[in-house]
Amino acid sequence: MKTKIIILLMLFTVVTAVKAHNPLSAMYYLEVNQDINILNISLSQNGLNEALKKHFSDLNLETLSATDYKQKAIGYIKDNFNLIVNGVTIKLLEGGIKLGNHETDLKFIIDLFPKYINTLDVQIDAFKENNQHQSVFSIVIDNKTSRVILNKENNYKVALEFSENKAELKKEKINKSYLFVLFLIPVVIVTNNYIKKIKPK
Repeated sequence: MKTKIIILLMLFTVVTAVKAHNPLSAMYYLEVNQDINILNISLSQNGLNEALKKHFSDLNLETLSATDYKQKAIGYIKDNFNLIVNGVTIKLLEGGIKLGNHETDLKFIIDLFPKYINTLDVQIDAFKENNQHQSVFSIVIDNKTSRVILNKENNYKVALEFSENKAELKKEKINKSYLFVLFLIPVVIVTNNYIKKIKPK
């Protein structure tokens, strides 16, 4: 029995490690607090390297100093992360990065986050250079977590609506003027046919 438990724990650890270092995914975790709001990002070091090489065609990672690498990485993330809350663009302020052999972690302070969230639009173009990449965006408000996946299928952007600090995908609103036109067309056709029938020859 003990052997089975140990094997299961080892398998769980391996699977967790693989997920954490998956070069095809990045985790964005936004903590909304009263005092300070922080965006935490965890991603694969290999995935970051590949994206930087593809994004900056003249970049030579082997000759780049650690300081320059960090600046490039932070700038790349900031330029490719767009967040709009209640119709207002939210900026990433100061950022820090911790490089690892397999996983890299970044933290950013969030600018002027509103107290109440009605709508949130997020677009993450970072790492779309890497084939089959996906970003997982999570937001935590009052211990309620909402999570969405951004990938090629949704063009790396998602629109959310909030109710009691819990998010759901924003529903497309139907333009009622189009419905009126669709209703009007058959009426015009029927009326036109009727006029033709009663019109004296």
